[in-house]
Amino acid sequence: MQELTASEIVNSYPEEELYRIIKEYGEERFASRIARNICIYRKQKKIENTGELVEIIRKSIPAKFSNDGHPAKRTFQAIRIAVNNEIDPLYKTVLKAINCLKPKGRLCIITFHSLEDRAVKNAFIHASRTMYLSKRFTILCMWCSKIRKDYN
Repeated sequence: MQELTASEIVNSYPEEELYRIIKEYGEERFASRIARNICIYRKQKKIENTGELVEIIRKSIPAKFSNDGHPAKRTFQAIRIAVNNEIDPLYKTVLKAINCLKPKGRLCIITFHSLEDRAVKNAFIHASRTMYLSKRFTILCMWCSKIRKDYN
């Protein structure tokens, strides 16, 4: 059973934590305004449904930026990722997988989202600094159709 809910996040998390979640997981340019306006709104009334949250978000984004798809998509994505704890298990799994490699072993991870890409790269960076690695290794990160090589 899932313990954390979206309602708990939007109705009880401090502004700084809301900002971090929306900025980090939603990559939302207006995360600060959205977090502030959520906190202002909930002082008057608990946010009870997605419609209320959408309106708060819509009012937080300047009109000239409102043609960039649905205004709440990034914030809702961020809340979903926080509720489901979607990034940390990936990071930890990559570290465990690296630790299981035999000498000259290879690990290939395909990511489909920039947040996943970042978690995988951070795990490789962490592993390269903390685990004994006999040789420099190449991190190949694939995100959509881009391939980038990052060397330790």
